[in-house]
Amino acid sequence: MNRATSGVDELTRVELFGFDFVDDVSIEPIADIIVGSRPDQVAFPPVVVTPNTDLLLQLFSDSDDRLRTFFSNAWCVLPDGQPIVWASRLLKAPLRFRLTGSDLFAHLWPRLVDAGAPVFVLAPNDAVSDGLRAGHPQAVTIVAPMIDQSDDAGLATLASDCVAQIVATEARVAVLSLGHPKDSMIASLIIEQLAATPERIPFVLCVGGSAEMYLGLRKRAPMWVQRCSAEWLYRFAQEPRRLFHRYFVRDIGFIPLVWREHRARRRGAASTR
Repeated sequence: MNRATSGVDELTRVELFGFDFVDDVSIEPIADIIVGSRPDQVAFPPVVVTPNTDLLLQLFSDSDDRLRTFFSNAWCVLPDGQPIVWASRLLKAPLRFRLTGSDLFAHLWPRLVDAGAPVFVLAPNDAVSDGLRAGHPQAVTIVAPMIDQSDDAGLATLASDCVAQIVATEARVAVLSLGHPKDSMIASLIIEQLAATPERIPFVLCVGGSAEMYLGLRKRAPMWVQRCSAEWLYRFAQEPRRLFHRYFVRDIGFIPLVWREHRARRRGAASTR
C-alpha cells in the first residue's frame, strides 16, 4: 500500500489511479491549512480538485491527458465519490473516508467570512454571486458568461479576467464553481498566467456546485443518507432522466478501471520482488 505523509502540510495521501488522494476522517485539516497558511508555502500549484467516479472516467477516457496531468499535480485530490473509497479497500490501498468538495466549502466559507479573508469567486449565475457576497462583502465575484468548453480563446479571456481580479484584490482563495471540466481548465490557465509570480497564486478550489448546495439553491441529501453512502441515489431520485445514463450506463465503466488498477498494482508488486 502506498501511503505517505507530506512533511509540508502533514496530510496523509494514498496513491490510487495515478493520483495522490488525501486520506483522512475529516475535511477539517484541509480547511485549517487554507485558512491559516500562505498558498505558496504549501504547494505549487495550490489547487484542490474533487474527483468522483464519473469525473475519473472522463479523465481516463479523454485522449488529451492535460487535465489528467493537472489532477496529478494538484495539491489536494479529494476522494469525492464513495465508490472510490470502496475500490481503494478492494485494491488494498484503503482510504478512510469520503471527502467531498461540498463538505470542504461548507466548512471553509464561514471561516473565510469570519476572518474577512479576500476571496475571489467565479460564479455560474447571479444567484450564487449575490448569495455569497451578501454574507461576505469582501468577496469579489465574476459571473461566468455562457461559454463552451471547446472555446479556447473564450476560456483564456475568462481566465485573464479572473487573474486581474485575483491580483487586484490580493485574494488568498479562488473558488471556481462552474463544474468539470471548465473549473479545471480555467484553474490551469490561472496558474499558468500567474506562474511568474507564484506568491500571487491563491488556493484554487475546483468545487463545482458546492456553493449552490451551501446556499440552498441545490438540494443535498440529508446527513443520514450521506452516512448510508446513498447520496447518489438521493440525487438520482431528484433528476432520474438526466442521471440515469450517467449512473447506470456510463459509470459502469468504473469496474474495468478498477480491474486495470488491480492488474497494474500486481505487476508493480511482482517487479519489485
